[in-house]
Amino acid sequence: MLVAEGEDVVQAALDRGIQPIMLVVDEERVQDDDPRLLATAWLSERYCASTRLMAGASSLAQPPRIIGVFPQSGPHHFRTVAMPPSLGVYLAGVADPGNVGTLVRTSAALGADWLALGPGSADAAHPRAVRAAMGATFALPVLEGVKPEDLVTREGFRVVAAVAHGGAMPWEVDLTQPTVLALGAERAGLDPIMDALRDHLEVVEVTIPQGDGAESLNVAAAGAALMSERIRQSITMPPS
Repeated sequence: MLVAEGEDVVQAALDRGIQPIMLVVDEERVQDDDPRLLATAWLSERYCASTRLMAGASSLAQPPRIIGVFPQSGPHHFRTVAMPPSLGVYLAGVADPGNVGTLVRTSAALGADWLALGPGSADAAHPRAVRAAMGATFALPVLEGVKPEDLVTREGFRVVAAVAHGGAMPWEVDLTQPTVLALGAERAGLDPIMDALRDHLEVVEVTIPQGDGAESLNVAAAGAALMSERIRQSITMPPS
């Protein structure tokens, strides 16, 4: 199940035709004519609560006006997902739920076919991840528990690995061909899985240039930059 905190995330699910299992509504701040209430008038599991109770039930700094519980799509499996992807995104060790959610949102917006969670990555169903994804969790297939060894069981793509130093410039790498973009933890990066990838796959390392003294980009920012570069290339590069 997915817990959606806030009316925007709840509305995003409703807009995609996903019906809630349960809603909890702030009785002090939600009017009877709220569109989310009107859209779920049939729902038996709908409860009113005080702002204080909403704050206690929520993971957010500010209590939401509506909390929805929705069925989780899938499960989606790496062994059955369509291959090769135009773009797949693979996260290794991205432990912060906010970063995972932001990358789900970015991947959905910038044309990824799916996002896969590797070892050490946070659950995309974590409330903070769902909130950061702003509804994209309901739109993008998220593949859970994908090991580096699983990548080598499928064919037709190459891995573009984002590294802090020493890789090619993003515009020097053709990102328009079938690609799995690998993003790692901000401290360890992709080092723990690189040997497993290189043994069986074509791996191209790419580094986003930064100003003097900068150590690394936030992983969500790096992912957005590389996915945006792919779109730029697809618009500006002539067909081969």
